[in-house]
Amino acid sequence: MLAALTLAAPFARAGTLSGSIDDPALRRKTTLVYVESVPGKFSPPATAAIINQIGNTYAPRVLPVLAGQKVEFQSQDPELHNVYARAGKSVLFNQALLPKNKFEKTIAEPGIVHLSCNIHKEMSADILVLQNPFFVAPDKSGKFTIEGIPSGDYTLRIFGPELNDEQRAKKIPVSADSSPVKVI
Repeated sequence: MLAALTLAAPFARAGTLSGSIDDPALRRKTTLVYVESVPGKFSPPATAAIINQIGNTYAPRVLPVLAGQKVEFQSQDPELHNVYARAGKSVLFNQALLPKNKFEKTIAEPGIVHLSCNIHKEMSADILVLQNPFFVAPDKSGKFTIEGIPSGDYTLRIFGPELNDEQRAKKIPVSADSSPVKVI
């Protein structure tokens, strides 16, 4: 069961969602807090987001990007890797990455893209492709603030590689126009 998240929007015109993840176990597992969908179309940043292969790991372990944003895959390792990218059961690409090299891909559709390496089975990461730019990593105490969100009602979600399916699927209704709300 998802523990309590406390949310507040003290200034409706400011377009801010603030809150905290109260459960310490859930807080340790949550990498990202994001707004599921916001009306409108959002242009992806012009610069590519970067995910690196260092010491037979992906860094960062979770990479949030906007739909349509380029992702640069780099390797600082001295050995061959590949990037095996799947969205659900669909393979998006499976490309070799030579030592000290890089390549770019654009990921167009929102969702979770899971990365692995066919050569080094311990390598794993997720790219969270979002519809909008309203996301943030909570701090160590579980507090977060999402700025600039238009007034309205939204669904807040959490993500982390250690969260179970039920925790990832939890939809937390929030309003950028309301008083503090406690969600259990």
